Amino acid sequence: MTAGGKLGAQDANKDFAQSEMWKRSHALMLENMGFYLDGAVAVDMDMGRVQWKTSETAVFRRLERIVQEVAGLQSLPAPWIKGGFSDEIKELIEQISSLDHRDLRRWRMAENLSEEEEWYVLVQSGLDELKMQLAMELNYRVNAALFESLKGLLTENSGVQGDDPVLDWLTLDANTPLPSMALELSSASSGAISAEDRSVWPGNDAQDLTYWMERILYLLEGQERRIISLESSGVMPIATSVLLPISTDATLSQLRLPEAVNIPFSSASASMDLNAQLQLNEVMELLCRHPQIRVVCTGHADPSGARSLNHTLSKSRAQTVRNYILQSGLESHRVLLNYFGEERNSTHFSSDRRVEIRFYVE
Repeated sequence: MTAGGKLGAQDANKDFAQSEMWKRSHALMLENMGFYLDGAVAVDMDMGRVQWKTSETAVFRRLERIVQEVAGLQSLPAPWIKGGFSDEIKELIEQISSLDHRDLRRWRMAENLSEEEEWYVLVQSGLDELKMQLAMELNYRVNAALFESLKGLLTENSGVQGDDPVLDWLTLDANTPLPSMALELSSASSGAISAEDRSVWPGNDAQDLTYWMERILYLLEGQERRIISLESSGVMPIATSVLLPISTDATLSQLRLPEAVNIPFSSASASMDLNAQLQLNEVMELLCRHPQIRVVCTGHADPSGARSLNHTLSKSRAQTVRNYILQSGLESHRVLLNYFGEERNSTHFSSDRRVEIRFYVE
């Protein structure tokens, strides 16, 4: 392979890794914003009204801060972090706080619902609409970030100049149709491509079919290895631009906290034993005493099962730990969720079945 070919392959792998990183971060952002919103609303049935536990402005800022914190934890580049949510998000936040008993009467509720259940349906519908709008705007930012990455690859490594029509094709206004793009190859390029094309249509005999099946299997295994390599190297766990180590706080550094606390789990299980709960009780007491502390709960799994199942299991473990901590009444934004599946396993299976709790300060 030529130097240019190697460079192109490296760029493609880098772009794929960033794409997967953005998708995973998008899911984490929505999940953490959902946790926060579900616990941020208070319903006063006696007064017949709904209100946020903090101001509407504080809710809006907290949503943006969650995006920044998760983006920092995943080491996302600047195109993701720049910009905020639209005024439509603010309007939906205001709509939820304006719900009252009149809205409850106007809704067509299912029969045999208690008043408490009717309030729940009303508030949850408003929250669901807000979450859908948040997801749409985050999707837009994913596409914008991928666009910036593509433009960067073209300008840096492909020799595309600033006045090249290709860049005009990538510079678009919202909701405008894509312009047509013609690709013209010189006779030399066409000849080179034809000369390199040595593909042969397989025959119908068993030997040819066996060869091509083995070839396909080999390519799939290679693709799987590349995906595993990209996923294991595409995420960074620490966000120094948003959450700082405890050591940066003069008061908290005197506590001499450990770098991390590991909560162990049994094989193929997301349930905690008594020892794990006692460990978490100490973490909860620390968080209650020092409101400036934030924690990140990162789930892990050993490589004994399927990768997809381990990914789900590590998430369930992190959720179990996070939910247990939040039972103490702590604000949900102080406990962030993260998970890696089997991507960061060691040689000791038992130590991989854990949730790692790290301490930070804003």
